[in-house]
Amino acid sequence: MQNDMNTLLDDMRDAVVVGNYGKLSELLPALTEAEKLLQPQSMAEMAALRARAAQNAACMDAAISGIKSARRRLTEIAKAEAGLTTYDREGGKATLSSAQPKSRRV
Repeated sequence: MQNDMNTLLDDMRDAVVVGNYGKLSELLPALTEAEKLLQPQSMAEMAALRARAAQNAACMDAAISGIKSARRRLTEIAKAEAGLTTYDREGGKATLSSAQPKSRRV
């Protein structure tokens, strides 16, 4: 069962590294079942599993951070495409379009 847990943890790490997040939901039931059946033979085995799980957690945290950063950047880009927001002398908002005016041939 120790090998199953190691294999599952490796598979989870590989999925995170390549960005195959859908595979994580497939692996979760197997990981939960392997955890129930886990009976490490020594403290060293338990420490090794704990270290591997901590590495996976760090990879997942980094992936989540990257996804949040990408979402923030996409939001910034969308706002920039919408135009520049300024304020007039009375404090009212005004949006200046960033789109190039369409030229027409006459």
